[in-house]
Amino acid sequence: MTDLSCEQSKIHRRKTTSNNTDYLRVIGVGLPRTGTSSLKNALEILGFGPCHHMTELLKKPEQGKIFAQILDGYEADFHELLKGYQSSVDVPTALFYKELHQIYPKAKLILTVRDSNEQWFECFKNSIAPIWLDNLFFINIYPLRNLRRLCVVARKMAKKWIDEYGEIGPHIHELHNARVIKENKPDELLVFNVKEGWTPLCKFLNVPIPQDIPFPNGNYPEYVQGRLRIARLVGCCAWIFIIVVVIVLIYFFSSFIGCKISRVYNFSS
Repeated sequence: MTDLSCEQSKIHRRKTTSNNTDYLRVIGVGLPRTGTSSLKNALEILGFGPCHHMTELLKKPEQGKIFAQILDGYEADFHELLKGYQSSVDVPTALFYKELHQIYPKAKLILTVRDSNEQWFECFKNSIAPIWLDNLFFINIYPLRNLRRLCVVARKMAKKWIDEYGEIGPHIHELHNARVIKENKPDELLVFNVKEGWTPLCKFLNVPIPQDIPFPNGNYPEYVQGRLRIARLVGCCAWIFIIVVVIVLIYFFSSFIGCKISRVYNFSS
């Protein structure tokens, strides 16, 4: 299975309050490609893990199916869906942060942002855009079930963006952030650029700053591009295998039918 997430660094993570927690303590409300992978790793270091991220859909494809249904307008039990997580970041959960905050009213909200709208959009285009927008990529990886389901969710979210914002462009970053800031109280929301590091995050969450542990770096565009190239290659191999199997089956089936017809003809003669 192709995993687009960055490798977990082998560093100490604080123990969570429960090994089987069933409530969210932190809800990330930032767009993808705003440092959500870095925030996920940081939260897990601070003891707010496991943290849900879109890459979880690769590991748990049944979640992809459920989120696709939610995006189609079906109701879902978010409490059951996110059971076992202490935090969530990135989409698709960020799109439903208001619903999640109603279920977990004590959860802290963190809005990850980029330096500019243009910087965010360039990062989006140069990394995960094929998963969201590229029809050829979708056809290419279609035999890969887990990645296919993730793509289905991403494409539905792209449609939601188009419905809400008119088109996919830099303005989404500005409009999304402005809406989140307007809808929430300042003391419940941290507007956070991951370049700021541990200090504002730990102060907001009221936890000690980790000593001698650098703030995590997430998925750079070059890393994501490399993973997508691997996904395309694996997808092509899967298609070749499927085509070869179909050809072999057609050959043996036609040979079998031909043999039967020949026997019937010889018998009648």
